[in-house]
Amino acid sequence: MQKPQDLLTPPNPPFQELSSLLEKSAEGLKKYRLILTAWGVGVFEHAVTPKTAKQLSEELGGCHEAMLQLFLDALAEVGLLTKTADTYTNSSLSSTYLTCSSPYYMEHALQNMKTNIERWAQLPSIIKTGPIKGARSDFFNQDWLVGIAENVRAGTVANVLSIITTHLNPQNWKRLLDLGGGHGLYAIAFTALNPKLEAYVFDLPQMVPIAERYIKEYNADRVYTVPGDFYKDSIGEGYDVVFSSFNQSCGDPVLIKIMVDALVPGGYLVLRRFKDSSREGALKTLDWNLLGFEGKKVGSKAHSSGDVVDQKAYFMQLETAGLTLLGTFSVDAISEITFAQKT
Repeated sequence: MQKPQDLLTPPNPPFQELSSLLEKSAEGLKKYRLILTAWGVGVFEHAVTPKTAKQLSEELGGCHEAMLQLFLDALAEVGLLTKTADTYTNSSLSSTYLTCSSPYYMEHALQNMKTNIERWAQLPSIIKTGPIKGARSDFFNQDWLVGIAENVRAGTVANVLSIITTHLNPQNWKRLLDLGGGHGLYAIAFTALNPKLEAYVFDLPQMVPIAERYIKEYNADRVYTVPGDFYKDSIGEGYDVVFSSFNQSCGDPVLIKIMVDALVPGGYLVLRRFKDSSREGALKTLDWNLLGFEGKKVGSKAHSSGDVVDQKAYFMQLETAGLTLLGTFSVDAISEITFAQKT
């Protein structure tokens, strides 16, 4: 039985530690629901010009006006709408990334996020029966790839190429291979730097249509696609540079010889890799392991199918294969670029 005196001695650890964790978690969920709901019902498409809550209610097909106004005020508070007197209009943030007329519209990126959150809703069953099963192509498909493209063309491509041009001179290159290049945006950007460069995007047959879509969109007539599986098919040869970003060709030692053989003497290997630290953390590992597909080991680190070779071990194998390491430079919190040259 509890005693009145017990109320005078708080428990240890203090409840504030738990309440803070819960409140931060709930706050993130509330903002997620707020943003995805606004996007889903079309608020940002109708708030291109200033509108009152009543006008927006009519254009959205009828809403509870008082609740809609509270909803719009919350969107203004998080920075996605601008409120002036009694009207609401898109902020520069939502105008740039959340309206379909913008070239930087994040439609597929938002859908990818929504899909991931829906997986987390299945966590009670996953911890009892195991990961959500499917083919790798069920999870990493064309829609997923377009979401990645939406993210990287919003600044990542420019940042990555700025780092590369600080350390290497693309003007000297004639042929470039974007290995596992997916959307092809890096290859397209490289040809923008060098008007004489030919670039080839190598990826799985089901993915190259996405690169071809962007090649057409950017009128990149010196970028070509090569369908294939780099574990089974030739990636070609005679390249001045082999570039790869965020795929198994950046971390699987089995592929090092293939990449080296594809380079001309003196050619460069440019790899954008996950930092070792970016794969750490139990929450990240759990998130990655919500999915199960062929060849994937349960418990594998994020963005891998099995055991991960750390940076030191991978670099030793690059040198053993006849490459001279030229340096590694940070791109952002999760990635780095490594330069190596074929001797």
